[in-house]
Amino acid sequence: MRLPASIAFVVALLASSGAIAADLLPLKQGIYVPTGRPCKGASNAEIVTYWGGKSSIGASQGECSIKTVTQKGNVFTLGDQCRDIQSGDVIVGGLTVLTIRNPSNFRMSGTNYRYCGTKVQF
Repeated sequence: MRLPASIAFVVALLASSGAIAADLLPLKQGIYVPTGRPCKGASNAEIVTYWGGKSSIGASQGECSIKTVTQKGNVFTLGDQCRDIQSGDVIVGGLTVLTIRNPSNFRMSGTNYRYCGTKVQF
């Protein structure tokens, strides 16, 4: 099936503008908890998230966007900008270093994290 030229143009424009962004990290989208902790009942303080595209690793009160990413092997260094999810104020971002073992596991700030799915488990 061939797309009409106008639809093909819109798709190409969106893809080139970043509106359809590829994930910048080779991780599954969703919720992660420290290895050894159960997914069910994990506290907000333990949970970090990754939602793909340009979203960075987020914590319970912050929403972060990746501004830069460099990769050496399985080590990714992210320059991110974060905002408080309630006030919208800019909060400390900076460099975040991840060692990504596979799409479900990574290490950050001395803690190993594992994938728990896309919904919080109570």
